[in-house]
Amino acid sequence: MSVHDQIARVNQLLSGRNQTNIHANDDLEKFVNLVRQWHHDRNLIEGASDKDQFCKLMQEAGELSDNICKGKDISDDIGDMMVVLINIAERNNLTLKDCLMKAWDDIKDRKGKMVDGVFIKEADLS
Repeated sequence: MSVHDQIARVNQLLSGRNQTNIHANDDLEKFVNLVRQWHHDRNLIEGASDKDQFCKLMQEAGELSDNICKGKDISDDIGDMMVVLINIAERNNLTLKDCLMKAWDDIKDRKGKMVDGVFIKEADLS
């Protein structure tokens, strides 16, 4: 099974579409580690740069945008972006958990509201 297929399998399991009795956090960590190793095996850590990977991330974001606009399935696009983010995190000695925890600390107490489809922080509302 390819890494892409394995990631799709994890997404399926995490979404609850499959009632297999597994621990979701263990599976997610397993697949993150598979993706990290995939990057190392293909020299995408030492052989690429953050700039290269950021360009790839923007390419994948474009595909996500296209599929959102067309009303198509976006699970592959989100997964592809996660693969690239894992690469960037790995090359900077970070984990996705570290990054998500930092982001959560930044937003957990944030208040505001949506205005014309844009979230406006409470401090910026006047």
